[in-house]
Amino acid sequence: MVDIPTGLLALILTVITALHLAGYYIFFYINLEKIETHLCDIEMFSLNRDFYGDSLFGRRMRETFVMLVAVAPEIFWRQERIPREKLLKLPPRLLWGVRIIYGSMILIGVSSGLLYYFRAPH
Repeated sequence: MVDIPTGLLALILTVITALHLAGYYIFFYINLEKIETHLCDIEMFSLNRDFYGDSLFGRRMRETFVMLVAVAPEIFWRQERIPREKLLKLPPRLLWGVRIIYGSMILIGVSSGLLYYFRAPH
């Protein structure tokens, strides 16, 4: 088995993280308002938009909320039940875009943790 240097693995992980951040920013810069208009019948979307606004921090909070609703809508059962038919109003391209971004975020986190655990001197 080829022993890959730790520095090279860290460089690869850094490049992948930078690509993920660029893709995340571009995807939500283009599609955040589209996603919110498709899911406008969910009351929490209008409340979040009114509360956080359109500042840089507000957009990040709204993006995080969109990601949570798309990936795990059942966590909001206390605020509002989000039926599956409301989520199906979102086009599959946008829904899968959000899920891919979430999955790549989890994959990067797990791989960086594994890289640290297996390559750090103990």
